[in-house]
Amino acid sequence: MQTFESKALEQDYLKIVRFSWLLTTLLMASGPTILFSAIFELKWYFSVITYLASYLLLYGLIHWYTIHWFKAYRYSLNEAGLKIHKGVFWQQQNMVPRNRVQHVDITTGPLERRYDLGKLVVHTAGTRNATITLPGLMHQHAADLRQELINTNSSEDTV
Repeated sequence: MQTFESKALEQDYLKIVRFSWLLTTLLMASGPTILFSAIFELKWYFSVITYLASYLLLYGLIHWYTIHWFKAYRYSLNEAGLKIHKGVFWQQQNMVPRNRVQHVDITTGPLERRYDLGKLVVHTAGTRNATITLPGLMHQHAADLRQELINTNSSEDTV
């Protein structure tokens, strides 16, 4: 049975998260711009300045949060199961017992394939939090982790 101590997500996953937030922030910055333009009847160049200021403020806040979120996201595998710790303001720890694992999937998106990353999706028995997702893993590491969780579950007599 393979175990390991606390590991962080892959550094390339931070690039993907930043890129997605960059695009989201471009859309989010238009809200305050439209609001201020409608209330104060701004000329077009003041609207552009408002958009840039909104964008920089939002991107700065999201950039700060993303760095701290990435540092806080850790996982480990021990004899009991897979443990995931995440969260900046509201921290959450999930423990997936090995004997509760029903099946494990690996999913990848187009940006994740670019960096050879994947998400490990663990489906467990139960109703609350029955699916646990662990993003930002190297594809081969996700496959090894999946195999470890499947092999352990097949050798035990569980309900």
